[in-house]
Amino acid sequence: MKKLPENFTLERYGLQVRLVAEEDAEFIVSLRTDPRLSRHIHYTSPDIAEQKQWIRDYKLREAAGLDYYFLFSIKNQALGLARIYDITEDTFTQGSWVFSPDAVLGASVLGNIISSEIGFEFLEKKIEFSDARRDNTTHRYVKSFSPEVIKTDEQNIYYKINPDDFNRGKQKHISQCIKVMQAAVL
Repeated sequence: MKKLPENFTLERYGLQVRLVAEEDAEFIVSLRTDPRLSRHIHYTSPDIAEQKQWIRDYKLREAAGLDYYFLFSIKNQALGLARIYDITEDTFTQGSWVFSPDAVLGASVLGNIISSEIGFEFLEKKIEFSDARRDNTTHRYVKSFSPEVIKTDEQNIYYKINPDDFNRGKQKHISQCIKVMQAAVL
């Protein structure tokens, strides 16, 4: 099974991407415990020491190629996070997608796209799984990738996306987001 190197970095669409490190614990906690952002994600303890331990445990999964947690930034200013996890021979799940409300418009969408690209291009997976809470506003965005709804429950809708549909759907988002980001950064 293909793995990312432990020093993986990428620059794409104006965003810098790297794997999270223990030093990111405070930033991670600040995003994941922000009441404006945390209502659509799993509970995270506000304890920085607990987050550092979670990162140490995650690094073992990262080394095994089972889980990758990305930090996105512009000019080394941290903006957001996303993960690909439950990685198998052919599949991955994307989630833990959360960006600062202060992030430049478009960065969040591009971070999501980049995470999927890493799964499809770098890790050469054939299927992406994702889910979103029923009351999350991201469903319209996810539907732009022509996903198959594979399951629903009281809280979530679960999706399956193939690389061809993803690649078709991402094009308009990329061009729109880059325009918006360029205008904001200038």
